[in-house]
Amino acid sequence: MGQVIRIAILSWSAALLTASYAGMLSKMDPTFIATVFTASAATFGINTMKKGGEDDEKKEDPRREEVVETLPEPPAPEEVAPSLEARVEALEEGQVQPRTPGA
Repeated sequence: MGQVIRIAILSWSAALLTASYAGMLSKMDPTFIATVFTASAATFGINTMKKGGEDDEKKEDPRREEVVETLPEPPAPEEVAPSLEARVEALEEGQVQPRTPGA
């Protein structure tokens, strides 16, 4: 009995998909019916997915590994920022103008 129901669902979904693709059911979205068809076909061991042929295997590019033989240049030495004491001293001596907001 279970097999009869599965065959009925498979036939029903196949008929609706055919009618949809033929243009007889223009208002129906075939996505759900296609899912039902695929699931019911899978219960019988039928795979509805497209299988890749020999052409698909030939299209793949072989992987190439690039080897970098030279090491990158070391970063340039950074200037050492003056200490807080040196900055305060420069402010007190008038060598540097203090920052003002909005200026």
